[in-house]
Amino acid sequence: MRALLSLLGRTIDTLGLFVGRLLFLLLLLVVLLMIFSGPDAPQVPSESALVLAPAGVISEEVPIANAADLVLGSGVMRGSLLHEMQEALLSAASDDRIKALVIDTRDLISISPAQMEALGSTIALFKDSGKPVYAWGESFNQQQYALASYADSIMLHPMGGVMLNGYGGSQLFFRDLLDRMNVTVHVFRVGEFKSASEPYTRMEMSEESRADSQALVDALWGRYLDILAANREMPAEVFQAYADQYAQRLVSANGDMARVAFEAGLVDNIAGADSFRRQVAATVGVEDGSFRQIHFEDYLVASATPQPVMADQVGIIVVQGTIMPGEQAPGLIGADSTVELIRQAQQDDAIRSVVVRVDSPGGSAIASEEIRSALVQLQQAGKPVVVSMGGTAASGGYWIAATADEIWASPATITGSIGVIGVIPTFENALAYLGVGVDGVGTTALAGSGDPLSGLNETMQTIFQSNVEDAYRRFLQLVADGRNMSVAEVDAIAQGRVWTGEQALGLGLVDSLGDLDQAVNAAAQLAGLNEWQSVYLHRELSPGEQFLIQMIDTMGTAQIQAAVQNGLGLTAGAAEGTSVDSLWGAALSALPPAMRQHWQAMLDIVLPADRGYDRLRMIMVCDTCLGAY
Repeated sequence: MRALLSLLGRTIDTLGLFVGRLLFLLLLLVVLLMIFSGPDAPQVPSESALVLAPAGVISEEVPIANAADLVLGSGVMRGSLLHEMQEALLSAASDDRIKALVIDTRDLISISPAQMEALGSTIALFKDSGKPVYAWGESFNQQQYALASYADSIMLHPMGGVMLNGYGGSQLFFRDLLDRMNVTVHVFRVGEFKSASEPYTRMEMSEESRADSQALVDALWGRYLDILAANREMPAEVFQAYADQYAQRLVSANGDMARVAFEAGLVDNIAGADSFRRQVAATVGVEDGSFRQIHFEDYLVASATPQPVMADQVGIIVVQGTIMPGEQAPGLIGADSTVELIRQAQQDDAIRSVVVRVDSPGGSAIASEEIRSALVQLQQAGKPVVVSMGGTAASGGYWIAATADEIWASPATITGSIGVIGVIPTFENALAYLGVGVDGVGTTALAGSGDPLSGLNETMQTIFQSNVEDAYRRFLQLVADGRNMSVAEVDAIAQGRVWTGEQALGLGLVDSLGDLDQAVNAAAQLAGLNEWQSVYLHRELSPGEQFLIQMIDTMGTAQIQAAVQNGLGLTAGAAEGTSVDSLWGAALSALPPAMRQHWQAMLDIVLPADRGYDRLRMIMVCDTCLGAY
């Protein structure tokens, strides 16, 4: 009987796995049909409203999730592209078919202060056309409200609210976790304010790091308040008081958040979605039970026209994410993959100059230098290089930019963090805990001195510290050469300090304040071009990556992840159980998407799977940048 029941159980399990995989294949077939037999190309309705609905984490390029990410549930969340939203707004401003703009921020998860200002400036250009701009929300967080503030009229749901929490953030500190694992992390650093090593050696911020971070968020908050004040035509103190007194005001309003926002002047009306639709419909008319409209992504498709290839071009290379060695998919900066794009620009006679759009807190020091060196070769080939800084261009991100012909930044860009740290883990305590001893012989004083299993002796620590100090001197020298400053002048504003783009301009770390378009114009002028077109240079996506993007666009990441896991016979828990780093993965899953990807990349740099653990990992990263907003 026991054998029979066991056989029955195995049969049921096999049938379940078979049915699961069959359902996955059927789902895959449905997706293929949806992709290749989708709806007709969108058309721009006459007398319609353009709907600007940024979604997810706003980015400079499309990140790619791989199959393992989908199985383990750690895929990168896709978001709207900044330049596509700006392109739609600029085109719609002069399009007679578009009579209004609607800002819908409900699906916006994260946008950096610099990106917010760039997108807001483009909304302001749309407003210059004389077309009305409306915003409505079920509620607004700080980032969502910043975009909504550019509207002529803001309407809030009766059960919604506006939360202005201010800038700030927290960091993760792993010292005690590493202690429990009996892993010793040796950190070698240069720079009084270089706090990137603190997560491995402390459980709280140092006073230097706290002061530096506080100065940064104070500067960003001041710019934020000034933008709200200008957009809403109210003193900045009104918004500061709203944030400081929110709890008391909410109690006085019996918990009515919408009323608190309305009485403070942050919104113009309180009404539901139907009232908002009627308000916009009064301008653009009614269609399908709502106001006549077209989403900005559909608008780009509908209004796209083939552009003739011009003889002179300005190439745009996006470097976004943590800087890492080797080949990396979009969303991370791989030294090899980025250098390949630079060489492509160098070999293309049509590309006369290049703009590098940097949005990175840094990463591997060697990878940063490989990219910068390739840019220098491009300059030596007679092609000017202009760097356009996005939300963050700090530490390794600034290393890449330092010797460009011109550097442009947003006033709210986070940059600087000129400093270097070195990290190497050793496992002598872990082995001792397990009852394992380490001993050996050698032919020189250095033999075995860097063995990660026996720890680092004083000689090896001296060597590594000297190595890091040399990297810092190189950093200072290349900044001095690129910015026409003395090494002493650079050192005075370096030491790991972070600055806003506005502050960096005054310090001489950047040449001008402006957006990507202005940087492209500067690159064209440096190349002596009167007529040109800008082109994005991308790594060619494999057929599998292209298919994955289409699937995500059609179904969404969560549905694909569930389908893949079910197709492989895995539950969510089982998928997590297949990962060696399941505990680390569980911790990462609680972080915002951008921080999650960064910390996974940093772990890969510090503890790479394909490199010896006795090799010093020199890191140039701005940890302050990650939690600033």
